[in-house]
Amino acid sequence: MKITDKFVFFWGKEDIFSNFYFSPFRHQGLVFNWSEQAVMYRKAKLFGADRIAQAILKAESPDKCKALGRSRQIPFVEEVWVENRERIYKEVLLDKFSYSKAKQVILSTEDKTLVEASPYDKIWGIGLAANHPHAEIPSKWRGKNLLGKVLMEVRSELR
Repeated sequence: MKITDKFVFFWGKEDIFSNFYFSPFRHQGLVFNWSEQAVMYRKAKLFGADRIAQAILKAESPDKCKALGRSRQIPFVEEVWVENRERIYKEVLLDKFSYSKAKQVILSTEDKTLVEASPYDKIWGIGLAANHPHAEIPSKWRGKNLLGKVLMEVRSELR
């Protein structure tokens, strides 16, 4: 994690804001080990892929959850996912960050911009690493930073 006066850059399983960070929490009556697991479970359920959803519940790593969530056995429809993805992420992350340690961490970021500094992800991240010269210039980001935006909404609601 890299913290500046305006930004909190995160990426990778060591950062609490990452969906790959191990942080068990309860969501919709089930216990999830990573927010990636909960999101991929909800994605599978959204498309009626119950068998994949059950496999995601049993997965032993966030990477396995991600792979299952991209399974061709899910009758995925891009427009349906785009319409629902931010709501699903927000519901999952509200539950993840409602626990005391996680809640303290997200609230401690005050009004800083939360940024998924993934050089690879242009939807949930900014498409740049935290140490990239343009990382602190939002107009030059290559990605949408949807994860950062949802996390900031969660932070506002938890206040």
